[in-house]
Amino acid sequence: MEEWEKGYHEWEEETRKKMAVGLAQIERGEVLDGEVVIARLEKKLRQARGS
Repeated sequence: MEEWEKGYHEWEEETRKKMAVGLAQIERGEVLDGEVVIARLEKKLRQARGS
């Protein structure tokens, strides 16, 4: 159980760091429109599938 807890705490810390970075980006106005993000992801999927 200790190994699982250690992994969980590492994941939790990494997630907190990522959230802090994201929040700072939002405060600076560095955001993307959701439709733009989805369109980019769809394009990457199409390219990965070769179609």
